[in-house]
Amino acid sequence: MTLWIVRSGETAWDTTDRLYGGEDLPLTDAGRLATTEAVERAATLERRCPRTVYHAPDEAAADTARILSGRISAKVREVADLAEPDLGVLAGLSLDELRERFERRARQWESDPSELVPPEGEPFTAARLRISKAVIRILRRARNDTVALVLHEFAAGFLRCTLAGNPTGNPRRWMGGRPRIEPWLLPMDALERLQAGQAEQDSK
Repeated sequence: MTLWIVRSGETAWDTTDRLYGGEDLPLTDAGRLATTEAVERAATLERRCPRTVYHAPDEAAADTARILSGRISAKVREVADLAEPDLGVLAGLSLDELRERFERRARQWESDPSELVPPEGEPFTAARLRISKAVIRILRRARNDTVALVLHEFAAGFLRCTLAGNPTGNPRRWMGGRPRIEPWLLPMDALERLQAGQAEQDSK
């Protein structure tokens, strides 16, 4: 089974390095163009394209999914549990503002945010568990079909960590240098890895 991990297109907050927690923001013109180009490359190079594109519930992820599905004639499904962690009062802050107002959390954000607890937001350990459960449901439903998941930075990082056998690892470590659309040939034990990661998070 092949899983396409698709990075949601760029928003205005991405261009200004503002902390994003699943807010409804549109794609920038540059983000739409980059997404369209990435979709065209993937559709041309990959022999088997997804039949269904699942996406996080925000505007940018939905637009990214529509661009992809329009090119490969796939169905589109919104999945609320694929959303980024809710950052609470941290959402929308620049890195400089984060360092000034929340020094300890700023260090955690920049080094290893895997156990970050945003004030008035969602603990990252809870978000990781939520996303893992959603992906398990999707893969069980898909059986052997190729599917695509449109995710933002941390949701994609959580998933990559777990599939690599490191369910509690630093999600940011798995984001550097990754293509916008990344087809994964899933190992035979992919569901078992996700379930093991879920069990490990449940035990905390």
